[in-house]
Amino acid sequence: MNKSITEISIKTLDLSDIPVIVDAFHKINWQKPASLFNSYYQEQRKSERIIWLAYLGGELTGYITLKWVSHYEPFAKLNIPEIMDLNVLPNFRKFGIGSKLLQIAEEKAISRGNIVGIGVGLYGGSDGGYGPAQRLYVKRGYIPDGLGVTYDYQLAVPGQAYSLDDDLILWLTKNLK
Repeated sequence: MNKSITEISIKTLDLSDIPVIVDAFHKINWQKPASLFNSYYQEQRKSERIIWLAYLGGELTGYITLKWVSHYEPFAKLNIPEIMDLNVLPNFRKFGIGSKLLQIAEEKAISRGNIVGIGVGLYGGSDGGYGPAQRLYVKRGYIPDGLGVTYDYQLAVPGQAYSLDDDLILWLTKNLK
């Protein structure tokens, strides 16, 4: 595939996009139910979240969301918006799509303040797991918030056991100015 970042088009979520997203992720065995995107769409209509979709050559390649009030309490207390759920389909990685989606979300977040936050999982996997995201966030200037990791949005307690799954998160912030 010989595509460039200039061919990436970005749009916000419409209801008609939901079956396309669900199908694209189903094809790679990632569970992204329609109910998730219906919820995102309702939040977008209430100006609680923005969802952007990336297309390359007319094909869906990924998406990102920006939530104005984070579920992560330290971000919420400081009015730090949270970039959430950045997903780029594996066949479309290394084309700058993740960076482009992050750039769009960061540009919007700056309208509310100087800092944006993001959470990242800790495990790897056959598809890279969270490794590519961890590297991308550091490359783009994100640093740990210094509070450690959380499990299901609650600070992890030393000595306690936690599942190494999507709910075990390291939180990062980026100064946008």
